[in-house]
Amino acid sequence: MLDAGLRPAPRGAVGELYIGGGQLARGYLNRPALTAARFVADPLGAPGGRLYRTGDLARWNADGQLEYLGRVDEQVKVRGYRVELGEIEAALARDPEVGRATVVLRGDEGAAKRLAAYLVPAAGSGLDTAAVRERLAAAVPDYMVPAAFMVLEELPLNANGKVDRKALPAPDYHLRDWSGPRTPQEEILCGLFREALGLDVVGIHDSFFDLGGDSIMSMGLVNRIRSAFGVKLGMRTVLTAPTVAELAQKLGGDAEQDSLDVLLPLREHGSRTPLFCVHPAGGLSWSYSALLRSVDAEHPVYGLQSRGLGGEADALPATLEEMAADYVAQIRRVQPTGPYALLGWSLGGTVIHAMAALLQAEGEEVALLVNLDEFPLDRSQPLPDRLPDEQDALRVLLDFEGYDVDALGDVRLTHGQVVTMLRDRQSVLASLDEDNVAALARAFANNRRLFMAYEPAPYRGDLLVLVAEEDPSVPAADLAARAERWRPHVDGRIEYRRIGCAHPYLMRPEPAAEIGRVLNEKLRELK
Repeated sequence: MLDAGLRPAPRGAVGELYIGGGQLARGYLNRPALTAARFVADPLGAPGGRLYRTGDLARWNADGQLEYLGRVDEQVKVRGYRVELGEIEAALARDPEVGRATVVLRGDEGAAKRLAAYLVPAAGSGLDTAAVRERLAAAVPDYMVPAAFMVLEELPLNANGKVDRKALPAPDYHLRDWSGPRTPQEEILCGLFREALGLDVVGIHDSFFDLGGDSIMSMGLVNRIRSAFGVKLGMRTVLTAPTVAELAQKLGGDAEQDSLDVLLPLREHGSRTPLFCVHPAGGLSWSYSALLRSVDAEHPVYGLQSRGLGGEADALPATLEEMAADYVAQIRRVQPTGPYALLGWSLGGTVIHAMAALLQAEGEEVALLVNLDEFPLDRSQPLPDRLPDEQDALRVLLDFEGYDVDALGDVRLTHGQVVTMLRDRQSVLASLDEDNVAALARAFANNRRLFMAYEPAPYRGDLLVLVAEEDPSVPAADLAARAERWRPHVDGRIEYRRIGCAHPYLMRPEPAAEIGRVLNEKLRELK
């Protein structure tokens, strides 16, 4: 048994079986090329001696027995490593729950190839694939652990009694329990994994390499992470922390940290002016993570979120001015003095206006004020018959996740029902529990009440309004007029630009990228 250099393979190492001796054939009849490939000079015997290369892989085990591991032509390359499928199969066959096992390398054309294991349970035994995976991972290197484990009643055989690999069912690489992102940082990383791998779904505990990533693809992932978070990141980090959850820890994220805090760091690194983004009426700023892929990595990005999301009902502000003062105090923890860059979507556009006026009253400079499709209340029109309540908030939350809330009719939603529906969507909001949903509903209703009661203060400076141009309720000719509704409250230039989407979708990937380009243009103009 020899290694690739025709040296004796040490005990425990995989080698190829060679046959020699006086009865060895001279070669293949009329097939000189095959003879030259299979019959090689004997490096250990007398001059002129030859060995026959069988193509069979084996190793000496601890008991001194020769253990057959498969064929050389069953060697595959995984993540840059040469892997003998038979070695993985032999390790699986030693598992007490496994009766038979075969391992294949599968992948659609143009897609990364991944290992898949097909297992038949041992007689009288159940088969826990998670436990089998764990035991295998303790016995072989991580690159030899299959990405999918499929349990079959029996392995398909061909006419020769060998496993018919072509007849094996397609592996399901998502059979493991799926866990969605719990924080904005994990949501960003899941998106970067999906981009790098060309996948639709990635969970926080899915290994980049189990999902088909290799060393070349990991370089692309590293570059994406560097750009999104503005951090220095080496290839080794992805190798040692290949899941979203592990990478978030390496980047300084903590799933236990309260992602419902008022000040939410989305990107803390960067040497230029921070961008502070104020929540819409729903109270969360997680959606602003979509801007990280396009806003220059030298600008830190922070979200500001409603108070009370942790469940403290008495923490809700009584006026919008009180909310603005709270948020000014929060941003000064990060940036004690101006010039400041503020952005607000929907209700957030009104809040940043109040913050800007307050900062100016305190002698600070506001260098950039960006309003995402928010306009002052038109007090010439009659007010609605009733203010939004918590039921409205729950419906807005579901509508944001793509549910047809009109189809729900007049049914009163419970917090538990909403939690279940959010988890069915497997979105970042799937991490919310009933208490979180109840707090969001309270904050939404309170935020809308504050908006209805607020009269914008005067602001001395320029305002950039980004208008969602696909709002079906607003004719295209009226878009500029809507932006001009800020004129009584702004002593400066009002610039407006159109964004190609409807209001609820401003943080979807394409509109967010468009907004990011505008922000970069404006941020470059800052001192």
